Amino acid sequence: MIKATGRYDGRKTLFLGLSFGNLERFRAEPGDSYIHIRGKEVDLPFDVMLFSGATEADCVETLSKGLGPKTTVHIDPKMKQ
Repeated sequence: MIKATGRYDGRKTLFLGLSFGNLERFRAEPGDSYIHIRGKEVDLPFDVMLFSGATEADCVETLSKGLGPKTTVHIDPKMKQ
């Protein structure tokens, strides 16, 4: 995996390059595989976690297992249709 920060369209951006090996791991272990990137590694004030699921509903289920009362979730309005 490649991790980099920079600017894209004038905004600070985290760039992640996933190898076929990373993607195959996600496909082979949906809901059980993740990539955790510590913010300090890429000079961000927050961490980033990539995870997988067979469907968006599976991703929500995986995510909901780790949500706490102070978690804010932003859902793309297109997903609410």
